[in-house]
Amino acid sequence: MNIPAYGSQWKWECKMSDIFSNIGHGITEINGSPRGGLRSLFLCVLWCMAAGVIIATGLGCKEQKNVEEKGCIIKAGTVEISQGDFARELEVKQANYPYEVNDSPDEYNAMVLDLVSDLSDEAVLLAAAADKGIDVTAEELESAVDDFKKDYPEDSFDRMLLERAISYPVWEKGLKKDLVIQKLIMQDLVASQQIHAEDMIAFYDRLAGRNKSTDDDNSTMDDNSTMVDENDLVLKLRIEKSQDAYGEWIQGLQASYPVHIDKLMLSTFLMDTEKK
Repeated sequence: MNIPAYGSQWKWECKMSDIFSNIGHGITEINGSPRGGLRSLFLCVLWCMAAGVIIATGLGCKEQKNVEEKGCIIKAGTVEISQGDFARELEVKQANYPYEVNDSPDEYNAMVLDLVSDLSDEAVLLAAAADKGIDVTAEELESAVDDFKKDYPEDSFDRMLLERAISYPVWEKGLKKDLVIQKLIMQDLVASQQIHAEDMIAFYDRLAGRNKSTDDDNSTMDDNSTMVDENDLVLKLRIEKSQDAYGEWIQGLQASYPVHIDKLMLSTFLMDTEKK
């Protein structure tokens, strides 16, 4: 049975590419909590990240405790994913398939290993955040929830959770987890990128070229159109560089927080393809 030692790195690079390539305006500082358009962007992308792996509440409290006592299926650093949590996340993942994936043992097993991959990468990031003391305050979480709900008029947010079979406390827990990962990326990866004078010159040249191409009627550019706050510029450039540095960065975290998978426990979630 071929089980990945770590999660599929390319998946997280694709997710991070969505964040890095759609940076909005209105950014004023690096403090772990993006401002303005960037905060909304992060929440949108983070929801997509969370949708496939969020834990559903399908068991009662007593049953859940009994299942979780069976042991840890995935572990990285101090972060552990219990057998019970994995079972519930697998249930949600399976429910999101447009067809009965369990009719095909090969496809079903691929889905299980895909979840192992995603949760392994997530465990690495959360373990690194825990070691660095990165967390989300109650105020930051409340603000993020309010920002997210703005896109859901009236009771459509509650209906969305109901359709996904997710309780509000569990959804909020998943959002907090993703916000912690966001903070880790901003503080540990983005803030570490060095910006040099030539980087700023190249950025202004690109900005000038875009302005010229979108306004062929003007022979000279409006000076105001090229005015960019220096702090905003530095942050935008750091985010651009972070996209290229992400692969090496996540590999370093994987080396520092190796993922341990209980293969025997995992085998209980896999189908026997020979009995197809």
